[in-house]
Amino acid sequence: MNASFVKAISEMLGKSPKKGGQKNDKGSPLSADELLMRRQSLSAVDELEVQQSSKLKNRETKEDSKSRFSSALSKQLNKRLKIAVLHRNFDPTAGGAEHYAVAMVESLAHIHDFHIFSQHFNHDWPELTYHQVPQFFVRPRWLNQLIFAAYCAKATKRGFDVIHSHENTWSGDVQTVHVMPITHNLFAGKGRLQKLVQWIKVILSPRLLTYVALEKLRFKNQPGRWFVAVSSNLKRLLEYSMGCASSALITIAPGVNVGEELNHGERAVKRMHAKEQMGLPESRPCVLWVGHDAQKKGLDTALKALTLLPADYVLVIAGAAKPREFWAQHLTEKMSARVIEKGVINAENLQTLYCACDLLIHPTREDTFGMVVLEAMANALPVIVSGPQYCGISSELIDGQNALILSDPDDATELAGKVVLAMQGHMRESLSKQGQAWAKTQDWGKMAELQNTVYTHIAYDLSIKKSNS
Repeated sequence: MNASFVKAISEMLGKSPKKGGQKNDKGSPLSADELLMRRQSLSAVDELEVQQSSKLKNRETKEDSKSRFSSALSKQLNKRLKIAVLHRNFDPTAGGAEHYAVAMVESLAHIHDFHIFSQHFNHDWPELTYHQVPQFFVRPRWLNQLIFAAYCAKATKRGFDVIHSHENTWSGDVQTVHVMPITHNLFAGKGRLQKLVQWIKVILSPRLLTYVALEKLRFKNQPGRWFVAVSSNLKRLLEYSMGCASSALITIAPGVNVGEELNHGERAVKRMHAKEQMGLPESRPCVLWVGHDAQKKGLDTALKALTLLPADYVLVIAGAAKPREFWAQHLTEKMSARVIEKGVINAENLQTLYCACDLLIHPTREDTFGMVVLEAMANALPVIVSGPQYCGISSELIDGQNALILSDPDDATELAGKVVLAMQGHMRESLSKQGQAWAKTQDWGKMAELQNTVYTHIAYDLSIKKSNS
């Protein structure tokens, strides 16, 4: 990650909300009740306008207006909505963003009628309707992204109550953002001359020009559009850097299904059985790294830290871990004996791996949230994770209580020291218990309820527009 990018993120983390934005915004995810209260004040204005345009003789009191709003909202809460979900890869094993999209739909499939528009499916759910979006080629990716956006815009133009996009598209009543916008990466933290150079690069590059244009359309503030950030850090960035209206911007973090609470002895027995099941050495400390992008997720730092740890420590690598040539250079013959590669594994085996290992390390250089960290904590696995300017979930964690926070994901010495600290008896037990307790606050049911509240308000706003026309 370049220095200007880290500087921009650091400035953004300390920046107060824009004038006219939300007051007393601590950056934490809004609850369903808070969301209802905030939108109630906005929708009540629409309700009053309808009353005035109808020239009602009997003026309603403020309490009557609120009562009518609550009644109208209750009707929307009970309404089964037809929702289009846009995601190029609807596969829960493909990564954090994909898992998020799939889990959210599964949690609400019994309430609404979901139609999935995707180019690739690895999912089968009886209550869902799947629509295959053609993929004429894989590369260039920017052209495929543009074709996907155009196809979905046409296919969902009519017949849906809500369009929910997880992709860089201009269609979408809900835009869920999982990664740093390219526009931010190009221009944030740069001076005027640097920005001019970047604009020249954009104009001369069809790829960059397409992505920047798509983001301009995607993040355009317009009535009825909501922006959902998967972390509080990303939420601040979207307001600070992309200009998203604070009144339409919320945080809905990834959720998790929390494992059973066990005492120290029970966890030890379960770990022993899980190690046997996953083929891990029973008597050696097993440190887990999970990821598909080895460079972003700091696998090189993990391997360097391993060389500083006692010889009995083992590093378990799960995920695609690409490109291999980036980190394979650190695998000497001696080191290879201390590294166990599991490759891409399914969700069930990954859960077993969380139970089998002694510690998760996530020295990521860029992660908007850090789904793997939350999943590990839900399984009572102690975690070490990069700080909030590198990983979104860290802004919600407390160093030394429910996690250990790295100040620099490139510092292998710091990582090795924290691994030794995390493996100490009292610290390990504390991280395990408090980490799982925090993970309980991120239950998928709670996150799905908040997402459903967004759908409800979109449907309500739509009904107001129809009554006005």
